[in-house]
Amino acid sequence: MAEVQRVSLALGRLRRRSIRITFVPLVDCFIILLIFFMLQSSFSIPHGVDLRNEKKEQLEAGASSAESSVIYIELHQDGSLWLDGERRDFAGLAGALPRSVTKPVILASDVGVPLQRAVDVMDVLNAGGFRKISLRVARQFK
Repeated sequence: MAEVQRVSLALGRLRRRSIRITFVPLVDCFIILLIFFMLQSSFSIPHGVDLRNEKKEQLEAGASSAESSVIYIELHQDGSLWLDGERRDFAGLAGALPRSVTKPVILASDVGVPLQRAVDVMDVLNAGGFRKISLRVARQFK
């Protein structure tokens, strides 16, 4: 009879499963996401050219292009080419460029100027060692 009591006592108790919440899979997911976003992000500092009226003010004050922070080239519909406020011809552009190739260049063009003319000017700039070239619409010198 002792055997019967042991069985009945064992059947009477229900085993409860303990629910455990583990954070290990959650931490693994966060680490994978962190690594993914770190690899996708760029750690370089974005740079740009300040396009305030600094160039115009320097030219009005008589500052030379060697003292300015950017080289400004404009192409107009009438075929004229302006380098830092002075009218130049295309053949003399390479000789008129400053020797500091670290300065950024702004190449501004009127709407009606053929694209090939702007590409020719960029070719001259690249041959001179200039690598920071920005494009915009011309309206400063005329």
